[in-house]
Amino acid sequence: MHYRSLRVATPPPVEPVTLAEAKAHCRIDTAADDAYVSALITAARQWVEAYMDEALIHQQLVMKMDGFPPEIELPKPPMATAGTHTATTITYTQNENGTTATLSTAQYRVDRDARPGVIRHLYGGAWPAYLEDYNAVTVTWWAGRGASGSDVPQGVRNAILWLVGMWYERRMAADAANLSEIPFGVKALLDAAKWGSYR
Repeated sequence: MHYRSLRVATPPPVEPVTLAEAKAHCRIDTAADDAYVSALITAARQWVEAYMDEALIHQQLVMKMDGFPPEIELPKPPMATAGTHTATTITYTQNENGTTATLSTAQYRVDRDARPGVIRHLYGGAWPAYLEDYNAVTVTWWAGRGASGSDVPQGVRNAILWLVGMWYERRMAADAANLSEIPFGVKALLDAAKWGSYR
């Protein structure tokens, strides 16, 4: 069963690269464009996450489905594995009255080592009865490689810096001199690091 919606409930508190790192990469020595460069860093991180289909820095995600599949596969790997970022919550609509219940964590198991992460009911168990309707089941969890930029592979951080540098210098999607929207080198770095690559 595919999810109906997926959104970021709590965005990353930091970016994989700092403003200072991006300014050094772009050789910017004034503060006049700080807000613009910061926006480019966020946009670059979001582009990289979409391309890699994963979360880089810890962020809380919310997924809605119309019911319980045999196992719940969580998009945007990896699942967070440390501290308070390991919390998962499953809520579901119980009946026609729209009553919502929270499933006890003792009723399911979480495989954080899988890519993407998976939630399964207990051995020999089953998911609870629920109302089959739009958005009947909601899953909330934390994803991301870590809490700081140092948790993100250097190649991925370099790709973000390259994107920021390109977007800072070229403020149009493409121009007559270079019709490529994203340089080949950026995708090559990301292809080597994304979760679908077996190393």
